[in-house]
Amino acid sequence: MAESTAKPGAVPAEADRRDFLRILAMAGGAVGVASVIWPLVDALNPDAAGAAQAQPIVTVSDIPENSAKTVYWANMPILIRRLTDKQIADAEVVAMTDLPDPAEISSRVAPGNGHFVVVVGLNTGTPCELEGNSPSGPRGNYEGWVCPCDGSQYDVLGRVRSGPAKRNLAIPRFTFINKAQIQLG
Repeated sequence: MAESTAKPGAVPAEADRRDFLRILAMAGGAVGVASVIWPLVDALNPDAAGAAQAQPIVTVSDIPENSAKTVYWANMPILIRRLTDKQIADAEVVAMTDLPDPAEISSRVAPGNGHFVVVVGLNTGTPCELEGNSPSGPRGNYEGWVCPCDGSQYDVLGRVRSGPAKRNLAIPRFTFINKAQIQLG
């Protein structure tokens, strides 16, 4: 019986080189796959114009008191209205029990930055766009907005007051950038 000259546990040099080449080939393949996939994944990100459209900036400093502005965001009309001190005072005295969907002023008026109400201008009873955005436009019995489809009426805060609608106008996500601009989204 011949004795082996290899030490126990020693790996021949040929196996080391084969393992090294295998690891090198796999790493090279992974880099190649990543270099092909990354441009495809990066192409799914919105471009600068798409990102700006996703979170538009709206100037609100040009809205006079007791007037509204309509902008369209995500195919929805967004109503931005500047209230007068009298409208705020009148809205404060409305009893919550008189409202189908009770909501305090603090939850409907943007804090700080003036008396702005920002709501989605779609009737909550039927998917219909509201009227009453111009100073001379129809505002109904509550000086807010009126749905031409079912006659639902909303007050200046976007709270439902009469008609078949049972919920207040939705408030979209927005933040004040400064006293003159808000950003939707």
